[in-house]
Amino acid sequence: MLTLAVWGGGGGGSRKRSKAWMHFTVQKDDPDHANCNYCDAVLGCKSASAGTASLVNHLKICQKNHAHICSTQSELTYQVSEDGNLVVPWQYIEKEVREAFARMIVIDLLPFIFAEKEGFRLFMAKACPRFTVPSRTTMYRDIIAIYEAEKAMLRKYFIESRQTVCLTTDTWTSKRQQSYMVLTAHSIDSGWKLRKKIINFVLVDGHKGDDIGKSLEKLLIEWGIERVCTITVDNASSNDTCLAYMKRSLTNARSRYLGMRCVAHIINLVVQDGLKIMCHPRNRIRSAIKFVRASPTRLDLFKKCVQLSKVVSKGLINIDVVTRWNSTFIMLETAEKFERAFEQYALQDPNYKTELEKTGPEPKPDTPDQRGPPTQSDWVYVREFKQFLQHFYLLTNKVSGTKYVTANTFLEDIADVHFMLGEWSDHVICGDGEIFKCMATKMKTKYEKYWGDPEKMNKYIFIAAILDPRTKESHFFKDMIEDTYGSIIGN
Repeated sequence: MLTLAVWGGGGGGSRKRSKAWMHFTVQKDDPDHANCNYCDAVLGCKSASAGTASLVNHLKICQKNHAHICSTQSELTYQVSEDGNLVVPWQYIEKEVREAFARMIVIDLLPFIFAEKEGFRLFMAKACPRFTVPSRTTMYRDIIAIYEAEKAMLRKYFIESRQTVCLTTDTWTSKRQQSYMVLTAHSIDSGWKLRKKIINFVLVDGHKGDDIGKSLEKLLIEWGIERVCTITVDNASSNDTCLAYMKRSLTNARSRYLGMRCVAHIINLVVQDGLKIMCHPRNRIRSAIKFVRASPTRLDLFKKCVQLSKVVSKGLINIDVVTRWNSTFIMLETAEKFERAFEQYALQDPNYKTELEKTGPEPKPDTPDQRGPPTQSDWVYVREFKQFLQHFYLLTNKVSGTKYVTANTFLEDIADVHFMLGEWSDHVICGDGEIFKCMATKMKTKYEKYWGDPEKMNKYIFIAAILDPRTKESHFFKDMIEDTYGSIIGN
């Protein structure tokens, strides 16, 4: 008769199935004793007497077996305190977890239905089973509650601090022909930190100046804002009426210089006028990009042409947004790198040239034809024009900053635009500079409309420049005025 014996872990057998042997080593000269891998304690492990029971009991009290202690005892979880200076024990608080979840929805721009997604609920069931994931309706209520609490805190700040604020406002019309207005407040707090808060995004009755002014007045009363330094607006004629209304509404002495034209918006208008002159090379390049990106097959062929042409670029061609000139600059800057790839594509796809020659309007008398693929002269113009646009692109990014003060450099930025337009008026490329002269002349006309007469400009632009320590103790300010507006005004 065959007898099978299952041995549970003494020192003399060949198969050690007990998990205790992961932490002990049998002595070579004495198989009935084993050494602890952590503290070198010697324990008996003879199967007939102690077996592995003594080993398991030792693991429970071994002070050097930290891994086993953590697995058998409750683990303390720590978190950094709100001030960031202390490490405190973590405590599960349902209200705080729900508020953090609601803030995540807002910060990451997630839809309310995200809270009801099956994958997220499965993840939370494993990560934090105690947390009851709210429905999208409950999430909406939580977000509104956070908004009201934040709004109350901000309103309290405006009322108690009585800070002077600068406002920026703009309006949009939706596809449903509804007018919306956004209002942003900029201020410097007691700690000399620049604050920017979007305090309202509301539906207004229309784009009429009085309607915008009444809505603006109502919002300022609602927020408890009494001291307004400037209101920055674009060039819409309705904004002139709005500013006139607000000057009557606001009784503080600063209302004389209340209206401020948006510098970035004026730069946009100046560049847009220049792009109208440079439209033919731009339109041909835009049409070529549209053709290539019209189907996955064409785009794959273009990528092969990029490899054949040995073009080194991390990105790929993209179409621009017609109403945003900075996207046009990015389009031209990127497309210029792929000039050889476009030439290679013309050899690979016979429909490329044929289709592009049919794209676009019929040319008018005495005007260049905008149809067809980009020509060699188009790329030459784009390379030069791209360098010119880059100055305006960097300037726009600079004046659009919200994390640093920009008013003290506005006058210098305006002078830079004047200098660039004057320099470009005399610029000649390939023996033919007429297109660039015409472009610079048209851009300068738009420039003169808004910045040509210092009497029509907001005086805060000059005051901020004078108060800048880098200019008030030097001749830079006077020289800049003389170079921009002439020696008579400069003196």
